[in-house]
Amino acid sequence: MEYSLVSAFMAVYCSGANMLEISAASINDMWVGNSEKNVRAVFSLARKLSPVVVFLDEADSLLGSRGRQPNRGGYRETINQFLREWDGLTNALNTQQIFVLVSTNAPQDLDEAVLRRLPRRILLDLPLRDSRLAILQSLLRDEQLDPTVSLEQLASSTELYSGSDLKNLAVAAAMEAAKEELAAKEADVGYEFPVKRILTKAHLEKASKDISASISEDMQSLKALRKFDEQYGDARRKKKRSQMGFEVVPQATKSEDAMIRK
Repeated sequence: MEYSLVSAFMAVYCSGANMLEISAASINDMWVGNSEKNVRAVFSLARKLSPVVVFLDEADSLLGSRGRQPNRGGYRETINQFLREWDGLTNALNTQQIFVLVSTNAPQDLDEAVLRRLPRRILLDLPLRDSRLAILQSLLRDEQLDPTVSLEQLASSTELYSGSDLKNLAVAAAMEAAKEELAAKEADVGYEFPVKRILTKAHLEKASKDISASISEDMQSLKALRKFDEQYGDARRKKKRSQMGFEVVPQATKSEDAMIRK
């Protein structure tokens, strides 16, 4: 979900472009040659929609390493066709504005030729405390919160939660409030539902117990993502950039400490 939101933001808010979202399911076909036709159709449509962001979700399922799929019928032809269409976007005669954006949870499984065409590789890691607070504020902006509720405290206690986990937590808290109202109605026929439900600290605490983080620091998939980022992603780019520049030399206080070029 997070990748889809990022791609939509880039398309609509940053560039004012259209967005064309595709996946392996919309490309792959059981009949020989149809997958390549689908690839050509995608890029043909993209040229008509220009400016456009072509967003490929779960890219490893379509553009995985050809060396690891040696016997899969039509697999190489599909990737080759996609790469040819992709290269056509950089043709000097091509004036259309088409940007290809891919997402994957397994960048290490992508074909090497695909990685060469992706100069920027950005890791969307788990949200930090301030980001979790902003997500919770957005998710609960239309809810009436009890004065005892502290979103700052909730953000601090939800370490390792992803954006999807926080959304599930908010939904679970709303369900707890609804169940409480229904139970009150069953116990008292004269009970009247409030105009707007109120989420209390107890509702959010119960939801936090029921909805835990879907991943942990020890998960191999998370470790693999961070390792890839350090070796080939923007983390490596930033590290190299920090090593560039001029070294600041302390001002000499004694004549014998002065640096003289010979």
